[in-house]
Amino acid sequence: MRDQTRNYNRFAILVMLALTAVICSSAQDTHPVQDYPTHLPYSFSNFVWWSNDELRDLLKKRIPGLGDEIAPSVYDENRIREALRKFLKEKGIDAEIQDIEPSNFSLSAERAPGVPEPSIVFSILSPQILIDKVVISQAPDGLRTALNENLQRRAGHEYSGGQDWLVRSNAKDALESKGYLEAEVDVAHDAPRRDGDHYLVNLVVSVKSGPQYHISSITADGGPLLPGRDLSQFFVQKVGEVAGVRLFGRLAGELRAYYWHYGYADVSIHGPSVLDHAHALVSYHLDVIPGPLYHLGSLTIHNLDVEREKTARELLGIGPGDVFDEMAVNALYHKLSADPMMAAYGFSFSPAKDKVSAKVDLTLDFYKMSDKSSVTVK
Repeated sequence: MRDQTRNYNRFAILVMLALTAVICSSAQDTHPVQDYPTHLPYSFSNFVWWSNDELRDLLKKRIPGLGDEIAPSVYDENRIREALRKFLKEKGIDAEIQDIEPSNFSLSAERAPGVPEPSIVFSILSPQILIDKVVISQAPDGLRTALNENLQRRAGHEYSGGQDWLVRSNAKDALESKGYLEAEVDVAHDAPRRDGDHYLVNLVVSVKSGPQYHISSITADGGPLLPGRDLSQFFVQKVGEVAGVRLFGRLAGELRAYYWHYGYADVSIHGPSVLDHAHALVSYHLDVIPGPLYHLGSLTIHNLDVEREKTARELLGIGPGDVFDEMAVNALYHKLSADPMMAAYGFSFSPAKDKVSAKVDLTLDFYKMSDKSSVTVK
């Protein structure tokens, strides 16, 4: 059994490696590339004379058989573009319209909360639709100035309803940082008005702040590698203070790096909040779920001669059968730069993780730094 005290003292060193390494990513399972969908939903970016639902209903009446999805094809997209152009013409507006299909990456990537689902987006290129002012209503007095300064930066920029989620997210983040943990934010625009060769709208941000929460308790469990350890020194807030965000500071990232070092590539760190609505209090408890202990199954090195490969293996410091230390891979980058024989080399690494056997097969692909830059993960 490792000496827990010695392990804990190495905590900070391991954290620095995690923070300064060019790539610090847990071993990921690979997923097959999905075929591009045959049908996709469609949406509208800046047709500010209608809501999305109103415009969709008008299109369905104009285009026989149109549903909530279309094929990503020239024919289907042209039909909608032409109908949209006619709607605008009826309002006396000669418009240039484009549509953009979502990328393969956006279709498969995990979306942040509030981000609209990928769709074929139709937008007006000309005339421009610009944001005149940002109007904020019902924000708490202590936040109104900060919100106003942040959101007014959007004034003068092109309006896009697809960015409403970002405005909403930024406003909620600002509210939550001041203890308004149940705040609701609605983003809309007022009626468009012509201004020379373009149109203006005001962005209207309505806030329902709710109660301001205070912290009733903060606790953290370091998991099996740090049993019973007092981690309160890492907390950035105290009981009784107004609740904020990131109150655990860097603790979650530091714990993750620590567990990666000792072979827990699937470690999960959770610090959910529990709200006491009646008293506007919130408690937090951080948990570590280590997952399986991984070992290195195989180590394959490409593009080095025999002598340099031997040096690379020694610098890495782990071999088949050893506990898989992901931090050793990150540390290798720094070790290479300090070794005269290896200083001119960079590498990419491909960790293939098998959850059943709890093994990781690691491949390091080396290259001359003049050919590529830095470290990448495949």
